[in-house]
Amino acid sequence: MTPDDLRQQIELQVVELIKRKLADGTMTEERSQQISQVVLDTIRPGMTIEELYRAVPKLDDTLPELAPIVLPIVRQYEQEITQQAQRGVSELIRQGQFDAAASLAHKAISQDLKLVWEGKST
Repeated sequence: MTPDDLRQQIELQVVELIKRKLADGTMTEERSQQISQVVLDTIRPGMTIEELYRAVPKLDDTLPELAPIVLPIVRQYEQEITQQAQRGVSELIRQGQFDAAASLAHKAISQDLKLVWEGKST
């Protein structure tokens, strides 16, 4: 999955959520426009996977309606990437490469890793 694939998936889920909430009357037209604009401003075409994964968790900071979309993506990121980083740090420690292990751990914590992840479609 490319970063643009993930971005498009998120945008599609947001559109579906908005349509559902407008149809059942739990969202106003004004709120739907606000949500759409924030999403378009936050996740843009051409973002790297790293930029995208830093931006996605910010969506539900001001738009709690998006939590059902954001949380599974954040959870999947944590499961896939964090576990890979933990394995890498453990392996580096076993090899006695303590500086490299510390550096990798720092990058994982600051989300400054170059991601190699094939995310799953939801």
